Parts: sequence; structure tokens; C-alpha cells
Amino acid sequence: MNILKHYYISKRNYELFAQAVSLCGIVFMFILSTVAIKAQNDDTKLIEDLKNKPRRGFAYFTMGSGNPQGEFQSNIGSGGFGLSFGGGYSLEKLFSDNNIPVNFSVVPGLDIGYCALTKNKQFALYSPKYNNWVYTNSVVPINLFTRFQFDIKHWVFPYAELSAGLNIYSATTDGEYDVKVKKEDGTTVTETRTDEIYSDRSVFTNYGIATGIMIKIVENITLPNSASSILLDIKARYLYGSPKDYQKVKDVDKYGTTIYEQFTNAGTDMLFVHMGIAFRF
Repeated sequence: MNILKHYYISKRNYELFAQAVSLCGIVFMFILSTVAIKAQNDDTKLIEDLKNKPRRGFAYFTMGSGNPQGEFQSNIGSGGFGLSFGGGYSLEKLFSDNNIPVNFSVVPGLDIGYCALTKNKQFALYSPKYNNWVYTNSVVPINLFTRFQFDIKHWVFPYAELSAGLNIYSATTDGEYDVKVKKEDGTTVTETRTDEIYSDRSVFTNYGIATGIMIKIVENITLPNSASSILLDIKARYLYGSPKDYQKVKDVDKYGTTIYEQFTNAGTDMLFVHMGIAFRF
């Protein structure tokens, strides 16, 4: 009887122990799931906070075309390929409420560009050294700007800009010629090289207006505190240039002298239409 009684007590203790272990497991799983849900909720809230966090840094790179306007177009001709890059510091948000669908910011910054206006090549008929003459006209705009930018639900960013700066206009003539070069393996190849035989540069000031839109294509969120985005940037900028004296390369005569046309106190307006990638961080 004592043995049976002892066996009964041991079995009862085992059952109580098993029930206690099961209860502890249930409590542990409940606590774990509660912590996981809380952590998930905390992460979700943190991600939303990072999406609403002001992005102070701003940079972009765009490509497109630069087109002389008015008198500048009549003198120089049509435009060509252009590119620009720049950036600034975003003063946002002017409206402190993150829940409103539209916000507003001001972005001062710097823009540097390049545009190849005209490029012509002509056979050097009379030159004993050069095979071809290459005529190039280009402009490098450097501008400070202030952007007035809207933020629509952190996805679409229409903006307008006011700018002022200067344009560096260049007219050059390069002579192309061939030289025979002996390589390390003993073979001889012909390489084309160039000499700059004429160059003229003019600097004129400008002021301008621009309008454009940025559309977010990628959002980068890295917990706990990093957020950035990549956007498609489409922009048109008109620069009103001050009247200036400048030259356009036309030809090279049989003596190798560059022939150019001189313009005095002439217009220098430019229109730039670009598309590229912008970064907010």
C-alpha cells in the first residue's frame, strides 16, 4: 500500500509539474508574442517618423539640352547636349504638422552646368600639318539658386526657382593631325592628336527662373535613424543673359588663321531643359 501510495503521489507531482511547465510555456509565448507585436509596432512607428523626418541634404545630376534664345540663337545657332549637377540645403518643413498632405520648404543651393552649343569639323584643305579643323562653341553656367518646393505626401515635389550667376562662353579651333606611334610589342599604329590653335572666352552675368517636378522612385529606410530617397527630376530653366561681346568660329584660311565673326553688345539668353536623378537625405 505504501508503494502504491508513493507511486500515486509521484505521478500526481509529475502531472502538476507538467501542467506548471505548460503554463509557463504558454505565459512565455504570450510574453514573447506581446514583445514581438510591440517591437513591430515600434518599428512601424519609427519608419513613419523617419518618412516624416526633414531631409536637409539635397543633390542632383541631370542631362538634356541647352538652347540659345533670341539674338544669341541668331548669332551662334542651335544648341546641343547639356548637363548639370548641383545641390543645396533644405529648410523644411515650414508647416510643422506632419499629417497635412502638402508641406513647403525653401532650398538654397548651387548649380553648375555645361552645354556644347555647336561643333563642326572641316577638312584642312591647305594645311601641311593638320587633316581637319574642329570648331567648338560651348557655355558653362554657374548659378546660385533659391528653390521654393512643395511636398505632396512625400511622393511628389513640384518646385520653382530663382537664380543668378554667370556664364562662361568659349569659342575654340582645334587642328587634328596623325602621328605614328611604336608600341611596346614593336607594332606601329596611327593616332589622332589635336592642337588648340585658337581660343576666346567671354564671361557674362545672368539671372533666371526655373520650374520642375521631382517624383520619388526609391525610399531608403535604415533603422534606427537613417532615411533617404531617390527621385526623378524634370526641370526647365530660362537664363536671361546680360548683353556681351563674343565671337563665333567660322573657318580657317589657307594660312591656318582662324576666321571668326564678332558680335558686339549682343544677347546671351539660354533655355535649358533637363531630366535626371535627385537625392534627398
